[in-house]
Amino acid sequence: MFGSSGACAGCGNAIPATELVMRAGGSVFHQKCFTCSKCGNQLVSGDRYYLLSGSPVCETDWHKIVKSSSVAAAAAAAAAGNGGAPVRKGKVGRPRRSRE
Repeated sequence: MFGSSGACAGCGNAIPATELVMRAGGSVFHQKCFTCSKCGNQLVSGDRYYLLSGSPVCETDWHKIVKSSSVAAAAAAAAAGNGGAPVRKGKVGRPRRSRE
């Protein structure tokens, strides 16, 4: 939880080695800079968040993103004319075992 005397992924400023920080993935943030990349709300220790392209996203915004992307995927599948069925390429079924 202490700084690594590197740069904050949120603001780009230096982080002193004695300062408390938040870490997400491989990134380090000042505590005040650890915010949702969608709504800007500050995330604190214990909050649930997700990483989207390396940036933290709060749980509320994550569910909005997932819902909108699944609606978009269903619309694209319907437009493709396959009725929403998954598309399979290649052989279907279990792979054969080698006889050695």
